[in-house]
Amino acid sequence: MEPTWILVADSARARLFKVDRPRGPLAEHSDYVNPADRLREQDLETDAPGRGGHYAMGGDTGTKAHYANRFAKQIADVLRKARAGGEFARLYVLAAPNFLGALRHVMDPPTANCVVASYAKDVVREQPEGIRGHLPYRL
Repeated sequence: MEPTWILVADSARARLFKVDRPRGPLAEHSDYVNPADRLREQDLETDAPGRGGHYAMGGDTGTKAHYANRFAKQIADVLRKARAGGEFARLYVLAAPNFLGALRHVMDPPTANCVVASYAKDVVREQPEGIRGHLPYRL
């Protein structure tokens, strides 16, 4: 079996799992947290003119969305480095719908080509057994 990883994420947290057998259990590899997601919008903004907030981002994108996009880039970079290092050849992604879109937007093409399937599901707080239930029986 080719090395297979599973990414489970939302804008606040990303968890990476490995699976060694096609029907095997998930083993947690790493866990990343976006501390900015836990703060209130006004706590993320600054008083400096032209910085932070609704107007600096343009449109209706807020500061929290900016930090979520930065977190998506961070996770995409982790995945890129791991793929380039041969740590996985196949990737399943389960992510909250908005975060899944952000992640797809920043993932480099070689890593995106490793994605076997992606699911718009917010299951980051579930136990590994529950997460495994959202994946195909045979990976």
